[in-house]
Amino acid sequence: MSSEHDYKFYLDKGISETNEGKFDEALHSLNRAIALNPDDAMPYFSLAIVFHNMNELEPAYENYTKAIELNHKMIDAYYNRAQVLLLDKNAGNEKLNLALNDLDKAVELDPKFVDALYYKAVVQMKLEDYKGAVETLDKVLEIDPQAVYSKALKKLILQKYLK
Repeated sequence: MSSEHDYKFYLDKGISETNEGKFDEALHSLNRAIALNPDDAMPYFSLAIVFHNMNELEPAYENYTKAIELNHKMIDAYYNRAQVLLLDKNAGNEKLNLALNDLDKAVELDPKFVDALYYKAVVQMKLEDYKGAVETLDKVLEIDPQAVYSKALKKLILQKYLK
C-alpha cells in the first residue's frame, strides 16, 4: 500500500468519523493523514472542524489558519475561522476585525456566498458600521430575495440604529 493510498484512507476515515461524531477517533485518523502528507490543506481543515465541534476554539483557529496557509483559496476555511472568532461572545474589535477580514476573503472568492455576507453584516453591526451592514444585507437580498434573517436584520438596523 502506497503512502498516498494510506493518506487518502486516513483522511476519508477521519472525515467520516467526524460526521459520525466520533471526534477522538477522527483526531487520530486526521493526525495520521497529516503525518503522511503534511503539505495538504484538507486534513488541517478537517482537524479544525473536529476541534470546532468539540468547542476547542484555539486549536480550531490554528488548524483553519494552517489550512489557509497551504491553500489560500479555501473559502470554507476563511468562513469557519471567522465563525470561531464570533463564538467568543466577548470578542473585542480586534477579533471582530479579523472575522470581518476572513468573511471579506470568503466573499471575494465566492461573491454569492450568502452566509458569509450575512455574517459580515452581523460583524459590521457589532462594529457599529450600520450603513455598511445595510449595504451588505442589500447584497444578500439581491442574491436571495427570500433571505429571512437578512430581511429581519436589515429591518432591525434601520429601525433601531438608522432612524
